[in-house]
Amino acid sequence: MTRSDLFPSVLQASHLPAMQAHLLRLCDTDRVQRFAQPASDEVILAYLRRLNFQRDAHYGVWENAGLLPQLVGLTHLAVDPKLGLAEIGVSVDAGYRRQGLAGQMLERAILHARNLGIVEVVMYFLPYNTELMELARRLGMRLSVGHGDGIARLQPGEASLDSVSQEWLADLQDNTQRSLHNWAGEVRSASRSLSQLLHKGADPRD
Repeated sequence: MTRSDLFPSVLQASHLPAMQAHLLRLCDTDRVQRFAQPASDEVILAYLRRLNFQRDAHYGVWENAGLLPQLVGLTHLAVDPKLGLAEIGVSVDAGYRRQGLAGQMLERAILHARNLGIVEVVMYFLPYNTELMELARRLGMRLSVGHGDGIARLQPGEASLDSVSQEWLADLQDNTQRSLHNWAGEVRSASRSLSQLLHKGADPRD
């Protein structure tokens, strides 16, 4: 089931702390599934330092239930513009899986790859990661499995007026929701400040 209040948005370099927090929360098994190999904290930090926000695309899903938004899903579309290829990596916090978040992020990344003129999108996975394999099939990706790993491939097709419009509308929704969340955060902050002022001004004998 997909939650309507959780949807992918574009991430920038300013979101690196939230991206780091998300990846470091992954358990050892989830890290192997995400990076196709064991990944220590140091390996994850080195990966984050290498990210290129000008060339690649990054998408995340935010949970805004608490006072501070938390990044609970992350997708990286690594682009090779010379070869016209792109590789996708995806991860979702354990408590937010089976809600359609990975699928939404992958669809957004594939749409962006299409509009960039990418010829083929690939995604590596481990043979026992049946959830990711099932998701890849639903997205129309072709799967091939070797002895220790597998690869999913998709040719996103040529950009069209429809695909460009879809991405434009997704970006517009992203910006609108971000403005609403920022406004809500400012309201919460102002409410806390007012509450503190009222508390300080209250007569302790009352």
